[in-house]
Amino acid sequence: MDELFVVRQEPTWREQPQEPTWRRQEDDEYDNGTDHKTVYALFGLAIYKANCLEHSLVNLLAFTRLTTAESQGEQLIRDPWAQGFKDMLGKLIKRVEPQVNSYPEVVDDLTRSLKRRNHLVHHFWRERIQDMATEAGRTRLCADLKADCRLLTETDERFSERVLTPVLESRGITAEAIQAQYAKERLEAMERN
Repeated sequence: MDELFVVRQEPTWREQPQEPTWRRQEDDEYDNGTDHKTVYALFGLAIYKANCLEHSLVNLLAFTRLTTAESQGEQLIRDPWAQGFKDMLGKLIKRVEPQVNSYPEVVDDLTRSLKRRNHLVHHFWRERIQDMATEAGRTRLCADLKADCRLLTETDERFSERVLTPVLESRGITAEAIQAQYAKERLEAMERN
């Protein structure tokens, strides 16, 4: 029950210029191809980034629940991560509102990220499939998907830095411990293959 789910590694948003990187057009981090496979890969990456954000929200809720239970001498019967992994991003954001309300920039990030995630999941292909027919259309799709990836990553990183990390540190979970867990999970994954 005390396991931290590590789904990302290093924050990058602190090194950004004045304009949020999700609005910028240059993208050294991503493949600059505009073929069909690249569009689909970027779409998958954007959904993955939304899922990483969901994991961070679930980790906050789970560790908050563990801390509350311990302070009240309560024995948890259910895994505090189980409910969180049943909820989607919108419901998770509602559940973390009490912890994020004092960080208006995080609230704004979460609101934008939820809007973009919902657009990707429910409307993106229906509204944009015609853009796959031309090079110019795929170029626009790639640019938009890269912007979504940057937005979701920066939201997750800012949320983690401002809200999640202090909760984790209060439970003795340091950046080094997270990095060690990430390295362990990565090694285990590599050994399976």
